[in-house]
Amino acid sequence: MHFNPTSLRWLATLSVGLSTVTFADTKLTYTDTGVGPQERKTVIQIHGDKVRMEEADSGIYTLYDNGKKALFTVNTKTKQFIETTPDKIRERMSKVVEMQNQFKEEMKKQMASMPEDQRKVIEERMKQAEEAMKAAPPAMKMEKTERKETVQNISCTISTVKMADQAVRDVCIAGSDAMDSSDHQMLVTMFEYMDGIAAESAKVQGITPPAEGSAAVHKEGLALRIQGLPQGPRSELTGISKDALKDDDFKVPADYAVFEPSIAPPPPAQSAPPAPTGAAPAGAPPAGNPAPAPAQAPAASPAPEAAPPAAK
Repeated sequence: MHFNPTSLRWLATLSVGLSTVTFADTKLTYTDTGVGPQERKTVIQIHGDKVRMEEADSGIYTLYDNGKKALFTVNTKTKQFIETTPDKIRERMSKVVEMQNQFKEEMKKQMASMPEDQRKVIEERMKQAEEAMKAAPPAMKMEKTERKETVQNISCTISTVKMADQAVRDVCIAGSDAMDSSDHQMLVTMFEYMDGIAAESAKVQGITPPAEGSAAVHKEGLALRIQGLPQGPRSELTGISKDALKDDDFKVPADYAVFEPSIAPPPPAQSAPPAPTGAAPAGAPPAGNPAPAPAQAPAASPAPEAAPPAAK
């Protein structure tokens, strides 16, 4: 087969274009209200195959690295970081479950010396707490409405999120063209990874994870506003930038130390004082939590790992 020089140049150009995946950096700033006495700002930055999310001025950020398939929670004050993967979360939560079981056995020994009526009240409360923890979460669904609004000069359509057929939040979602499509997909990928971590944590604890996680809110497009109902927390996009971002902001600094929560020294043990009639024992066994929160996410967006301890 013969190619003329023009054809060869065209093929060379085409091959370069096909072999290069281009990403356009995106920075999203959300203003969150109703979650405390003061508003807070959450910043999400997407840079290639990495996403950085943090509460402004907190000193703690979450970094998702899709290439490494890992989530890092970084504390810039203590210069420490936690690495979270499905394997690591299973190992950590297995140790948590082991500690909870040990605690329960200790509580049973203490309760054995209580009056029978008092012991039965406490046992019943502990049983109810455990059943509630392991109960399947209510089904969640999103219903698209005809209502439209404009946020940051971007048009969005409101969908109502319902749990057990009760409206819990309104989400104003823009079309897929509101931001670079590859950046939006990477944002969804991060939330899907977080949902997977939460599901693994729940599984180890014998808890039924939600059928739909935080990624469900973001799959339809860019969430410009998330409003809890009827008067709950509100998170609204107040800034969007497509300026180039720095590579170094998407790396864990080389001099930061690993912090492993599962081997951190536990707090000093305290014996439970005698409980008054009908009261739960002091330090009742902690309920499992599929997703301890690190750097804050916009409203309705959980995150999967506790942050390293803050500097004192």
